[in-house]
Amino acid sequence: MHFLLLGASGRTGQHVVSELLSQGHTAVALVRTSSSLTPRPGLTIVTGSPLSKSDIRSALAAPSLSPSAAIITLNTLRKSDSPFAAQLSPPRFLADSCANACEVLEQAGVHRVVVMSTAGVGDSWGNLPWLSKAFLSWTNVKYALEDHGLVDKEVRLTKMHWTLVRAVRLQFDDQKPIDAKTVVRTMGSKGDGMSVSDSVSVASVASFLVKVAVEGLFVQSAVVVAN
Repeated sequence: MHFLLLGASGRTGQHVVSELLSQGHTAVALVRTSSSLTPRPGLTIVTGSPLSKSDIRSALAAPSLSPSAAIITLNTLRKSDSPFAAQLSPPRFLADSCANACEVLEQAGVHRVVVMSTAGVGDSWGNLPWLSKAFLSWTNVKYALEDHGLVDKEVRLTKMHWTLVRAVRLQFDDQKPIDAKTVVRTMGSKGDGMSVSDSVSVASVASFLVKVAVEGLFVQSAVVVAN
């Protein structure tokens, strides 16, 4: 299969690229700077912004293949990794990027999109542990949560065959001694049974995103995932 990728240069997105290529799929990635991704066989890199519909169209037209689906792993940017760092991304960055992608994809006859979201969005807020709610409310991470919430609303207005993958607290490569790609637990859209100790590795999320996209799972639904 061939995929359109938005957010491929991010920490989760790079794992998505590796997972797709290792399975023999191909992908075109729209990135802000071409140097943010290492060229690899099967990967086409296009420079542009997901806030530009014309840039997304250029990405679709870059290879000779038409994508079967899109995988979006975009996130908002802060000045540093500190949860209190100032927000750098414009308001609605995620929501407008997703809306743009869905519009361009629909026009091109592509209807499958898998979007990485976060636990706490939509109907999963009620099951989020109170410590997690406090953290999100007191830090600038709340802006990312709000934007993911807008993505949730935007994608439901489309005719796309969408899936929202709501990851619990992410464990990045530098937080784990090994790249732990394990099967994830799914907890429905509401995250039934979530606990404050739950986490999920970026490799596991990436593997799940690809599995969902390739196998057509959880169509027009959201799902909370953890290791």
